Amino acid sequence: MFGLKIQRALLATATAILSVPGVANANVDNDNANADMSVTPTGSRKFDSDFFAAYAPVTALDMVRRIPGFSIDQGEGRRGFGENAGNVLIDGDRPATKSDDIFTILSRIPASQVAFISLSEQAGADTETQGQGQVVNVVRKRSAKINGTYEATILAGTRYGFQPSINASATMRRGDTSYELNFSSSSQRLLSFGPEDFKTASAALIERRFYNGKDGNDQAALGGAIKTRLGGAKVNLNGQLRWSDGFGSREAEYFNSNGADIGDELLLRSGPISDLSYELGGDIEFSILPKTNTKIVMLYRSAQESNDSSIETARIAQPVSLFETRSRNTPTEAVIRMQNDLGGLGRHAVQFGAEMAYNRLAARFSAANSVAGAVTNFPASNVLVEETRFEPFVSDIWTLGPAWKIEAGAIAEFSKLTLSGDSTAERSFTFIKPRAIATWTISPQTTLELRAERQVAQLDFNEFATSVDVSAGNQVDAGNADLVPEKTTTLSALIRHKFLDRGSVQFRGDYQRVSDTQDLVPITVRDAGGNVTAQFDGAGNIGKSTKWNGELEITLPLDWLTKPIGFAGVEVRYLGHYHGSRVTDPVTGLNRRVSYTPLWHQQWDIRYDVADLGLVYGASFGVQDANFAYFFNERRRQQQGTWTTIFIEYSKFKLGTIRFQVSDVAESRRDRFIYAGTRASGSLGQIVSRELSWDPLLQLSLSGKF
Repeated sequence: MFGLKIQRALLATATAILSVPGVANANVDNDNANADMSVTPTGSRKFDSDFFAAYAPVTALDMVRRIPGFSIDQGEGRRGFGENAGNVLIDGDRPATKSDDIFTILSRIPASQVAFISLSEQAGADTETQGQGQVVNVVRKRSAKINGTYEATILAGTRYGFQPSINASATMRRGDTSYELNFSSSSQRLLSFGPEDFKTASAALIERRFYNGKDGNDQAALGGAIKTRLGGAKVNLNGQLRWSDGFGSREAEYFNSNGADIGDELLLRSGPISDLSYELGGDIEFSILPKTNTKIVMLYRSAQESNDSSIETARIAQPVSLFETRSRNTPTEAVIRMQNDLGGLGRHAVQFGAEMAYNRLAARFSAANSVAGAVTNFPASNVLVEETRFEPFVSDIWTLGPAWKIEAGAIAEFSKLTLSGDSTAERSFTFIKPRAIATWTISPQTTLELRAERQVAQLDFNEFATSVDVSAGNQVDAGNADLVPEKTTTLSALIRHKFLDRGSVQFRGDYQRVSDTQDLVPITVRDAGGNVTAQFDGAGNIGKSTKWNGELEITLPLDWLTKPIGFAGVEVRYLGHYHGSRVTDPVTGLNRRVSYTPLWHQQWDIRYDVADLGLVYGASFGVQDANFAYFFNERRRQQQGTWTTIFIEYSKFKLGTIRFQVSDVAESRRDRFIYAGTRASGSLGQIVSRELSWDPLLQLSLSGKF
């Protein structure tokens, strides 16, 4: 019923907006002027198709990935549609969608339909993506022909079978109106195997379990978009319908320390179970007064999220036990945003507006344990979470000169969160989120960016409801009605330098002060008399913390080294991250790192383009440090090994580009250090170590454009 009301409200709003008469167009289409690669003193650069020819791109995504010193940022993790703008535009517009990420959207645009790509590296680079100091705009050609992309992929392994996927899109333009239709379908199967050892605190083996598991997921999505003009207004509409289905199974054999068979386990999991989700979005852009521009964005989406599981354990000379779970969640979101841009104010460009949002999650969860015919039902966890949010905002882009630019602004948030059902709570929040970004274009090749801002993290509504991780020993993640958003104040600096036309080096460092840090907290369940009946772990807030991060990215073309010996087209890329943190542990009172955050991770890529032959050879390698999670009676360490990918592409095939790839998926190891009491006791009771291995994956794909 609520979803129907929201749809009617959005439809009525859209109808009212579309009926505004006599509006003048503020943004005209970009002409297909000849693009160049020159760098201006203002930090702007334009890349035409010749720049990308050596890479034989199939889609716009292939092109964006080859821009020196640029990495796609999707802007995830912040509250509000406007705060998650990312740094990629299509024809000067930000897509009004949350269901498709920018990688998917770019992969649907044929490279042959890209007129040029512009790159801006100054504060306030575009009104559509305020808060970003680096933005690319993919400008498409005007064409009346039907054009599109397609990709067909088969994944295979010695224990997998074939896993097909298909992605296709088509676009047609008639006058000022363009139509897009896209379809995707995928089927994945993954087999894992490995042992899990149960040991005493002194590492003496008690029991070994050997697991063989299989997981699968099938998805299909159909979407479309329309871009047109009504009077002088520019209108974009888009929608998507997605279906997904998944399953998992795992068998285990139990052995004692002497190697004797002592039991078996069977895990069956289904979910998502033919879940459907859909999204409707759109925007309208118009100008009523000279040097002003107004844009209204609307978005509505809803989904079904279902999951069932059962674990049957049969030990010799013991009764069979069966643990079953069932969850049904329905998330819903509705957003409307208006932004107004004012020009003609000397060296200032002002934007102001407001965003309204409604988020809702209806979560139902139940679990039961059956032993020898007796059934124990766990308390149900049926929770309804609702949030309404209103965010007025204002910003000013101040151009001090050709080299200096400053963006300063603030967002005020007024929100209300309510929980009903098995958990009840009501809270109101008021947040002020200021932001200041300054960029100095030191030279056409070098840019310095300084940033200070306060952010508020997005809440995951699923953490208000109870769930169980059956793959980790039926670990209960208790819903926490007291959860509040994490707030972060960040000071950061970035310096970027371009060299050798296609080379770049970039370093970013930041320091963060965090309040209401979100981590794992002990959650106690009490009866009506106040007696403790159970204690679980769940997401919660553990006070203040500090974080410091560093990122180094280097793109190094090697033509200067390899051309003298007879070949060119070799490029090496390195990406390294360091994440430090310190927070007070709520159980021990001692300082530690924030949970689930590895201290560092690194990736190396090497690519060799043989343009004359249409061949590309490449390899990628990645490794990261272990991450830790701190439960009230357990410390858990997760370690992944090195992953490797080797590929070869051939782009002169008549039907498109053929790619063959071999991936060695990293093995993983999980060590659980379980204490006799809480971690504060320091008395280690048991060590549980598990190793998982996957077979190498072979991938064959054909991608093309028409």
